[in-house]
Amino acid sequence: MRRILLVLFLALSGVSVVLGQLPDNEILTQVFRIRIGEEFGTAFTIDVDSQQYLVTVDHLLPAGCPKCTLEIWLDNAWQSLTGRAIRPKSSDVAAVAIALNAKLSPDSTPWSAVDEIELAQQVYFIGFPFGLRTAENTGAQISEIPFVKAGILSAVDSRNPRAVILFVDGHNNPGFSGGPVVFYPQGEAEPRIAGVLIGYRWDALPVVKREDLRDPSAETFKDLCARGNSGIVVAFSIEHLVDAIRQSASNAHEQRQDPIE
Repeated sequence: MRRILLVLFLALSGVSVVLGQLPDNEILTQVFRIRIGEEFGTAFTIDVDSQQYLVTVDHLLPAGCPKCTLEIWLDNAWQSLTGRAIRPKSSDVAAVAIALNAKLSPDSTPWSAVDEIELAQQVYFIGFPFGLRTAENTGAQISEIPFVKAGILSAVDSRNPRAVILFVDGHNNPGFSGGPVVFYPQGEAEPRIAGVLIGYRWDALPVVKREDLRDPSAETFKDLCARGNSGIVVAFSIEHLVDAIRQSASNAHEQRQDPIE
């Protein structure tokens, strides 16, 4: 239904719609705006072995919560969602998957191993910066649509195989955290999810007086700095969450097989 509404909205807005050409045509319907307290973020669904999970960043949730509760925007209203949290083995991977009792999206874009994406390849990251969205409500009751931004894969840091980092050259904003990083494998028409966006690298910018703006040698005013956006988007490979999900399912299966003493 969300996909049908999306296509209808774009058509009514005068945007040319050809299925398969939008970089996020499928995945837009599986990205959701979430809220924890006063903080907004992004979450998205993935399917692993016929079970659906909601993926987001761990820093939005209460530290270490075994069952996590968040608010998610569904059917034009905030709804409470609680589910079992599954975290990667490495605490460096600040992402979490929440097991769902029912599907939030009919189909999920397949995930991909990090070795299937190439350096300098175009990628897209999707979410709700500052809690904003493309459309709220119209007379046709169209569901909201996330923002889409593009960049290129600049680097992959795999020195720690349990916490592989993807660095994207792009301009991220608060609220995108928890959104998917999406790409098209070479020669394929369908997108894949490569990672979960964690945030972006800050850059310390010195504060100078207005009259010193054009003077590169001017000293920082009273040793003050501002946090600037470096343009480096940080994400972790989605493989870590998939591995954690499968390990959790395996452990649960083994527990069911244990004889009762």
